[in-house]
Amino acid sequence: MLDGFILAAALPYSVLKRTFFLAFEMVFGTKIMSPIIRNSQTILINVNKDLKASVQKSAVPLKKGQNLVVFPEGARSRDRELLEFKKFFAILSVELNIPVVPTVLDGTFESLPAGRLFPRPSPVVVKHLEPIYPEGLSYDELTERVKEAIETEMRRHPLHG
Repeated sequence: MLDGFILAAALPYSVLKRTFFLAFEMVFGTKIMSPIIRNSQTILINVNKDLKASVQKSAVPLKKGQNLVVFPEGARSRDRELLEFKKFFAILSVELNIPVVPTVLDGTFESLPAGRLFPRPSPVVVKHLEPIYPEGLSYDELTERVKEAIETEMRRHPLHG
């Protein structure tokens, strides 16, 4: 639950002002989260209810040359292990022919593990990896390449675990 806030804090303002965050309606469309969503550059989607509308809404900033942060797991890890990556980001990348910049956030699980309400101090590292271009890749292939890049980086430079 900290990832979006940590990533936003790590971005230079010049990048942040051109960056939108994708959020799942079922998690972030709550009364408690509504002030944050309303006052941030967040796009709420519901891929289960209307995939086409979700893709269209998500594509708007990308078509304007802006950034879109997508957390491909769509849920919190319960044990630090990466969950299955949803291919929503790959659909956007392939259809709009834009690169994906895999980003590793290491330490947020230790700061706010599942079941805790308040974060505790913990070192966090944010690392942007080399862009992965979608040319010639299927949605599944791109999804797998991005996941592999993140897994490789986490094994190569583990902060925790």
